[in-house]
Amino acid sequence: MTDDARDITRGFKDVFSRLASGVCVVSYWRGESVHGFTATSVTSVSLTPLRVLFCLSRGSDSHACLRPGLPVGISVLHAEQQILSERFARRVGEGNAYGDVPLSPVIRHAPVLEGAIGQIAARVAEIIPSGDHSIVLCDVTDAHASSDGEPLLYCKRTYHRLHHSL
Repeated sequence: MTDDARDITRGFKDVFSRLASGVCVVSYWRGESVHGFTATSVTSVSLTPLRVLFCLSRGSDSHACLRPGLPVGISVLHAEQQILSERFARRVGEGNAYGDVPLSPVIRHAPVLEGAIGQIAARVAEIIPSGDHSIVLCDVTDAHASSDGEPLLYCKRTYHRLHHSL
């Protein structure tokens, strides 16, 4: 890679590090165990059909587990759930690394985290490779928003909270 390409890549990363995002955990069943990853690139796509997307590194362990039809949960994290964000951001391999994480009883179609301010159950509809990542389109099967709490935010490579209540 040339120095110019490195400078552009660094600048690109710096620009997007300044885009404040809500923090989500995307989770799925792997056998009897919950697995998942932290994501800030989660976006609503369509109302008809109800569709969301998230982006995921093609080199991640989770990428190999995703397939069309797989139920996934998307949990919009509460400001007090930073520890969960950090846990799901680490590689854990196989096993039951998240067996102690409480799941919500409100949504049963996919594993979503208890206490999240937003919970979505969906099924993977399509996986579109794009460079070193994939765009994963999902059809929503259930959604629940909490009336309590503030979102966990990520900006400039660190976690943040809102300074005022919404």
